Amino acid sequence: MELNPDFIKEKLEQIGRREGLALLREWIDSSSDTVIRQKALKNYGLIEEGRNFKFFEQLFLSDENLQIRLIAGQILKDKYSNNKKLISLLEYTLNKGDNVELQLFTVRTLNSLNSLKARKVVIDYLKDLIKNEFSDKTSKFLQKIYNFNPKDSIPEAFLEVCINLILNEFYTKKCGYHVTLRKGKIYALNCESSNLKKISDILGLNSLVDLEHLQLERNKLESNDGIQILTKLRTLDLSYNKLGEIENLERINNLEELNLANNKIRRINNLDSLHNLKKLSLNNNQIKEINNLTNLEKLIELNFSHNCISEIKNLDRLVELNRLNLAYNQIEQIGGLNNLKNLMWLYLNDNRITQISNLSALYKLKGLYLSNNLIENIKSLDNLVNLKKVELSNNLIKKIDGLITLHNLQELYLDNNNIKELEGLDGLQNLIMLHLGRNQISQFNNENIESLKNLNFLFLNENPLDNNSWEQFKKRFKYP
Repeated sequence: MELNPDFIKEKLEQIGRREGLALLREWIDSSSDTVIRQKALKNYGLIEEGRNFKFFEQLFLSDENLQIRLIAGQILKDKYSNNKKLISLLEYTLNKGDNVELQLFTVRTLNSLNSLKARKVVIDYLKDLIKNEFSDKTSKFLQKIYNFNPKDSIPEAFLEVCINLILNEFYTKKCGYHVTLRKGKIYALNCESSNLKKISDILGLNSLVDLEHLQLERNKLESNDGIQILTKLRTLDLSYNKLGEIENLERINNLEELNLANNKIRRINNLDSLHNLKKLSLNNNQIKEINNLTNLEKLIELNFSHNCISEIKNLDRLVELNRLNLAYNQIEQIGGLNNLKNLMWLYLNDNRITQISNLSALYKLKGLYLSNNLIENIKSLDNLVNLKKVELSNNLIKKIDGLITLHNLQELYLDNNNIKELEGLDGLQNLIMLHLGRNQISQFNNENIESLKNLNFLFLNENPLDNNSWEQFKKRFKYP
C-alpha cells in the first residue's frame, strides 16, 4: 500500500507513534501538495499527545496556506484549551491578524473557552469595533454591550454583532462592497460588479443570519448555489449574470423582490415556495412560455420584457398584479388578462400585435403602452375610463377615433403613424400632451383643439402642414 497520511494513522501500532509523527511532520513541513499537508496535519493532531503547542502555534500564525492555519487553530482549540498561552495567542491574532477568516475563528474560539480572560478579550475588541463604526453610542443595544460584565457568558447577540462588524470592516475596506448596518448587524449588502464567480466567494456569508437585502448584479455567476442559507432575505438582485436556471430559492420564502433580469434563463420554475413575492423581474432572458407562476398570488409587478414569448397565458391567479411588462416579445394577440382587475400599467410595446382587443376588464388601467406594433385602428378602449397615458407610436393608424370616453387621459402618443386629419379628440378635456409628429397631417387650426382646455404640448413636427396651418400652430404653441 502507498505510504500516505491515512496509512500512517491506520498502521500506527506497527510503525510506532514516534516514527509516525516524524513522517507526518515531514509531509506538513515539506510537501508541495496542499491536500497531503492538510490531511497530515489533521492526523498529526489526532495522534500527538498535547506536547506540540509551539508547532501548532507557528503554523497558526504564519503558514502560507490559510486552511493549514485554520486546521492548526482547531487543534489548538480542541487539545490545548487549558494552555496558558492560548488566550494570548488568540488575542494577538484578533487584534493584529491579517486574515478575516482567522479573526472570525478566533472570536468563536475565545467565546468557547468560557473563561473570564477570554470573554474580556472579545468584549474589549467589540467595543473597539463599535468606537470605529458608530458615531451615536447612546442606543440601547450599544449600552448593553458597554455595560456587560465579563463574569457572565457572552450573549449570542453580542457575538453576532462582533462577527458582523468584523465582516463589515472586511467588506468595505478589502472587497469594496457597500454595507448597511442595523443595530450592529449587516442587513443590506451590495456586491455589484465584484467579479464574483460563485456565491461562496463572499466570505462569511453564512454568518449574515439577519441579511435582508443582497445585490449581486453584474458579476459572473453561473449558479446561485449557497444563497439558500440566507432565509431572511427580502430582496435579491441577481441581474446581469450568467444564470441558466432558477434554483436554490426554496428556503427563502420571505423574499419579496427577485431580480433575475439579463441572464440566460430559458424556463420559469422553482418559484413555488415564494408566496410573499411582490416583484419579479425576468426581462432580457430567453423565456418562450409563461408558466409556473400559480403560487405567486401576492405579485404586484411582473417584468417579462425582452424575451421570446408569443402568447399571454397562465396569469389568471395573479389577481393583485399592478404592473405587467411584456414589451419586446413576439406577441401577436392580446388575451389572457381578464382576471387582472387591479392592473394599472400594461406594457405591450414592440411586439407583433395587429389589433387592440380583450382589455375591457382592465377598468383600473392608467397606462397602456402599444407603440411599435402593427395596429391599424384605435378601438376597444371604451371601458378604460381611468387611462391617463396611451402610447401608440410607430403603428399603422390612419385615423384618430375610439377615444371619446377617455376623459381622464393626460398623455397621448400617436407619432409616426399614417394619420391625415386632426380629429377624434373631443371630450379629452384633461389632455395635457399630444404627440402627432411624423404623420400626414396637412392642416391645423385652433378649432381642431378647441375642446382641449388643458393641452399645453402639441407636437406636429415632420408633418406636411401648409403655410397657414404652420403660422396658426406657431402662434398657439411657442415651439416648432
